[in-house]
Amino acid sequence: MKLFAKYNRINLFATVIIFLLSAVAFYFSLQYVLISQLDDSLETEKSEIEKYVAEHKALPEIFAIKDQQIAYTPVEQIDFKKHFNYVTLVDTVEKDKEVFRQLTFGINVQGKYYKVEVSKSIEGTDDIIKSIAIITFITILLILSVSFFINRFILKKIWKPFYATLHTINNFELNQQNPIVFQPNNIEEFTSLNQTLEKSINKAQQDFNSLKQFTENASHELQTPLAIIRTKFDLLIQAETLTQQQIEALQSANDALQRLSNLNKSLLLLTKIENKQFEEKVTINLKELIENKLIQLSELIQNKNIHVTYSLEEITINMNSDLAEILLNNLLVNAIKHNVPNGEIIINLSATQLQIANTAQKILDSNKIFTRFYKAEQSAQSNGLGLSIAKQICDAAGYGLSYSFNGDYHYFTVRL
Repeated sequence: MKLFAKYNRINLFATVIIFLLSAVAFYFSLQYVLISQLDDSLETEKSEIEKYVAEHKALPEIFAIKDQQIAYTPVEQIDFKKHFNYVTLVDTVEKDKEVFRQLTFGINVQGKYYKVEVSKSIEGTDDIIKSIAIITFITILLILSVSFFINRFILKKIWKPFYATLHTINNFELNQQNPIVFQPNNIEEFTSLNQTLEKSINKAQQDFNSLKQFTENASHELQTPLAIIRTKFDLLIQAETLTQQQIEALQSANDALQRLSNLNKSLLLLTKIENKQFEEKVTINLKELIENKLIQLSELIQNKNIHVTYSLEEITINMNSDLAEILLNNLLVNAIKHNVPNGEIIINLSATQLQIANTAQKILDSNKIFTRFYKAEQSAQSNGLGLSIAKQICDAAGYGLSYSFNGDYHYFTVRL
């Protein structure tokens, strides 16, 4: 979830909760205030009745008044306390049932006891509460709408420099020559963020370019001395005066030199791929290329008695021919070298993918398998760069390369 969307949801949720709680509290507070005013009015009516009785020694006459009723009931004695309650009565003017707030109290008129019930309709109070509730609801909707507008448009505009920074970072590559440049903005925090990122990324770019240049120069400069050393080793091994022990020692050193030479070539190839020195692309018949590769590797396949089955469609791709050959060579050689004796290799080629599977005894670490120098087990025959080079080639060509393990088979899939 995006930061803006998450903030928007939290803000709207908190606003709605606060307004709902405020509306409920406001409703009950208003109702309490209005009912208290109604009770005060009933108390005033009680005082006037008691004052009239004290002056005239008789109960006041009852008049039909809208929203108010008074009733006198003779009782033998006053055995109740003054109290308020709600009752449903018929309005004497409009002749319809309404809810009234009623005050009941006792009074003594010249030795006779009466229960007096003074009632006032709460319809007006309810109307006021409903009107205020509607106004409050409309106000809440208006505030929420304004808040949504602010979050949706104003804050989005404020956060625009941040998303511009993200876009710049996502489109930046360390191996490009130009330094990263962020769009200027007038927000201090984002400006400070951009300055920090620019400083860190430019430093990382300088370190990357220095390391890449060192690797390229070192790999290139090592080629000539390695070739000279190999030539000298070949001459020494052919000498007739050497003992068997010396020949074996020279052969072992020659094998180590061969591994060093292969490592140097792999590193140089990786550098060339990163420097995009294989830009020329041609149309390649992938089925034909796979068949030719299998013929070239037939001796290795026969030495381990590996059974190869394949299903190949007529597929053409637009890719650098050298990289395509290296990619297939690395994947097929990997499937042969890391196979079991009398194992199997299954190759499937369709319009969407190339999949190469081989029998194996253990699962590999899918998080590290395409990293440089990764080896599932120490082997003198492998420098741990074959799959890394394959992954680099797929990335450069815009293809996806993935690994999975299922049913004692390693699956390497190139998504075309």
